[in-house]
Amino acid sequence: MLSLLDSSREYYLLKEKGWDLGYGEIFDSDGNVIGKMNRRLRNIRGLTKLTEVDGTGILKIQRKFLTPRITYDIFESHEDDGKHGMQFARCCRAFTSIIRPKMWLNYDPDKNNKPTKRLDAQGSFAGWNFKVISDGKAIAEVKKLDRFRDLLGPKFLDIADTHAIHILDKDFDRKILLGFIMCIERSLNTKK
Repeated sequence: MLSLLDSSREYYLLKEKGWDLGYGEIFDSDGNVIGKMNRRLRNIRGLTKLTEVDGTGILKIQRKFLTPRITYDIFESHEDDGKHGMQFARCCRAFTSIIRPKMWLNYDPDKNNKPTKRLDAQGSFAGWNFKVISDGKAIAEVKKLDRFRDLLGPKFLDIADTHAIHILDKDFDRKILLGFIMCIERSLNTKK
């Protein structure tokens, strides 16, 4: 079976369960489970882990506490579940992004721990769809598949969110891209 990060994957489906609590499964285009998202509920900073189906850790996302804007750090996975690996990216949400959310990801730190690259994402109305941009070029699209349920139904009935991801640049690092998309999803469910 192919890895969740395999560069031949063009489509992913993130199915979050449980009232936006940050856990669920990731499917391929054939409907097979290829990964999992797990959130530690006792963690005030919302630690979310991305793993392969067999439980092998890929990355961890954790919200920064006491920052003026919604910010998430992305870490390498660590064999000890209570620890983080090295931080390799930071995702931030713009202050003025209420109707059309805007976020960016700084990654690829140099020897002084300063990011050298950036991804941008601009959402459509209410953040239902996103384009992920690198160097002026779209590299991925994210679409919320159950958006009309959010619009028409009461929030307590919205027990799951489903996002379809289309990878446009097959050579782009899947770990960075999936980490950014998970931060976008977590950010949209976070109330300041």
